[in-house]
Amino acid sequence: MIFVKIVFLTLISFSIALLLIAKNTQQKEKKINKFITLKLENGRTNIYVKNQMFRQCMYLLLNIPVDNIRDYDEIDSIDEAAEYLDRSMERDFGVRNKIKPEVEFWGHCSNIQAWVENGYDTRILHRNIAFPLLKELVRVGDPQARKVFKEEVALRASSGHSSVINFLIQERYLKVLSTDEFESIFSTINLPILNESVRRLNDLLNTDELIQTPAIISIINQILRYFHIKHFPIIFQKIKNSIKEQNKETLVREIYQHYKERKNFPLIRFLNQNIEYFDEDPFDFIKYDGKIIGIAQDTEIHLINQKISNIENIEGLEGKESSIEILDLSNNLLKNLSGIENYDGLICLKLNNNIIENLTGLNANQNLEHLFLRNNRIKDLTDLKDLQKLKSIDLSGNEYLTEIPDNLRTFPSLEKVKMWECNIRDVNDDKIEFLWQNQNYRYFQGFNTADIEFYERTHKSNAKSDYDGKLYKDFVSWVIKLSDIMEEFNFNHNDVKKFELVNNSNIIWSGRPTKTFLKWLKNKNQRKITYYL
Repeated sequence: MIFVKIVFLTLISFSIALLLIAKNTQQKEKKINKFITLKLENGRTNIYVKNQMFRQCMYLLLNIPVDNIRDYDEIDSIDEAAEYLDRSMERDFGVRNKIKPEVEFWGHCSNIQAWVENGYDTRILHRNIAFPLLKELVRVGDPQARKVFKEEVALRASSGHSSVINFLIQERYLKVLSTDEFESIFSTINLPILNESVRRLNDLLNTDELIQTPAIISIINQILRYFHIKHFPIIFQKIKNSIKEQNKETLVREIYQHYKERKNFPLIRFLNQNIEYFDEDPFDFIKYDGKIIGIAQDTEIHLINQKISNIENIEGLEGKESSIEILDLSNNLLKNLSGIENYDGLICLKLNNNIIENLTGLNANQNLEHLFLRNNRIKDLTDLKDLQKLKSIDLSGNEYLTEIPDNLRTFPSLEKVKMWECNIRDVNDDKIEFLWQNQNYRYFQGFNTADIEFYERTHKSNAKSDYDGKLYKDFVSWVIKLSDIMEEFNFNHNDVKKFELVNNSNIIWSGRPTKTFLKWLKNKNQRKITYYL
């Protein structure tokens, strides 16, 4: 279905361009918003950001083979369309020259306008323009761009579309992601650069010669060109899993010796994740079930993927619990949080990828500001109360969460709520603000096939959803309003279809049922009463 949207956007851009030319034969400048202006100069369309020349627009249209349109139903974005379809417009200047510059100018204006109106959704423009333009808008202070930039990078990186992922890596866009944001998408990304690096590392480590430290560090430095150094422990876990067992300790120690003094290198996390290779070094060890699982150093503790099922059984932190500010217990086997109340100095708590069902015990952590609960079994937040300093909470991937929790509004400092890949189906006016935060709406589940069909009949020029289920804002807003209207006026999609069979008029206009439809509903209900009598 997304391809149909792309076809419509392309055709509409062209049609709008022709209409606008007819009305604006002399106009060669279009202000999209307070930050973006397009100008037709010397026959080419140029984009200006804050009155400064940004770049020249490239070709406008794709040569769409309409006879094979069903072959492209799974196209997810303009980027994919550009690869699947005939790109003769890009390379055939003879064809391009047949399009008047004015037509192309207004087509570009229409496309950029649609991009802006859809909240800078990077699926609507080609990646080569969408991300650089969004980055420039962040630089000049556009608040909407600042709000969505990192989210767009994360969402598109997790799309699975190889050319987009490679673009984001090559252009260093993944560096803008925080450690938590990067970790949340990393497992879903296929990275050819890592595969090649692992092959080269294995070749070096398998030689009979002395370890070639400069060559090993050179490979690691090449990786770090594309990622932030704070991401390295996450990346290295993937690398290490593909290194032969007999070579892992050598590699770990080579990296430790070279980077331990490097500014911003996340040393504690690196040591924690590779602690088995440092058990003879002079560290204060943390243990679980008699096994060394970490180092008790500083105020930041990472105990990831250590098969911890009971917080109370962690050894080595006795008397230090209150001094710990960041605690990461992700990728363990926790069902409950018994014992977490002892860590009453926590500012950040990460509990991603466990099997937690309730949050009893967290209310003692009055200093908590950031809480990560991705991929657990949480159904609601009824156990979570009185966290006056809580600023952000990540509930993504909790499939049992079917509605926005009622008590989110009770946290006075809350600024950010993320609910990607949840199962949110019902939203009321009191909580709808959380749906629009952090692009949670892209994962809304409160619609059915009949909703989609109705929307496509009545909004042919607008975007509905991607093949992978991520929605566009216009559709989500529309379907929520439709649900309220259906409930208020007591009708369903069967009524809609029956009305459309005998009437050639709108059912809803300006967010309310039309008089014609209301009259039809009244007559229908009257017929039911008459039939019953």
